[in-house]
Amino acid sequence: MKFCLVYISFILLILHVNVFSQDKKVVQVKGVVTNQQNELLPYVFVYDQLGQKGYLSNEQGEFNIFVERGTELTFSYLGYKKQSYSIPLVGNSYIFFLKIRLVSDTILLKEITIFPWKTYQQFIQAVLNTVVPDDDVARAERNFELLKTQMYLTELDERFQSPSLSYKISMKQMSSNLYWKGQTQPLQIFNIMAWQEFVRYLREGKFKNTDSRN
Repeated sequence: MKFCLVYISFILLILHVNVFSQDKKVVQVKGVVTNQQNELLPYVFVYDQLGQKGYLSNEQGEFNIFVERGTELTFSYLGYKKQSYSIPLVGNSYIFFLKIRLVSDTILLKEITIFPWKTYQQFIQAVLNTVVPDDDVARAERNFELLKTQMYLTELDERFQSPSLSYKISMKQMSSNLYWKGQTQPLQIFNIMAWQEFVRYLREGKFKNTDSRN
């Protein structure tokens, strides 16, 4: 009976020493990650090589993790070079305070402009040799004729003869644009006042082409 008690006590002592030695292998690592300008880097990825686990620092770049002795911690962040730190396998310290400073891995290049021509003379020659389609020329001519017609009608309209009336019309248009900004304006085809004005212009013959303006 006494032998069994001694044997059990010996087994318990071995287990206690084993557990205590295992606890001694785990250490606490805490610190902060910055760049070369001492600016805090948030959410830096910290990888534990021995434990094969990953961690993230907080918004202030701080981290607080528990790892085994002898492991290697790798710190990585987008736009910066990776940096590693090895935890000593032996020692009396069980808490490590680290300040990791990552080096920028981004190279800023000078702005360059790429042209399809080697020289400025080639660009000028390409512009001169550009062939404008006939339909674009015809469209431009129609737009020009429409512009001349609108200018002629403006000269005949008595509303544009008075500076005060012109100012009121401009302010009305500006107010309308501000009122409908960000909204879909109603179609003028359903505007009764616009139809009345159109009929009046027809009766007065303001849409007729005359040679008097030449």
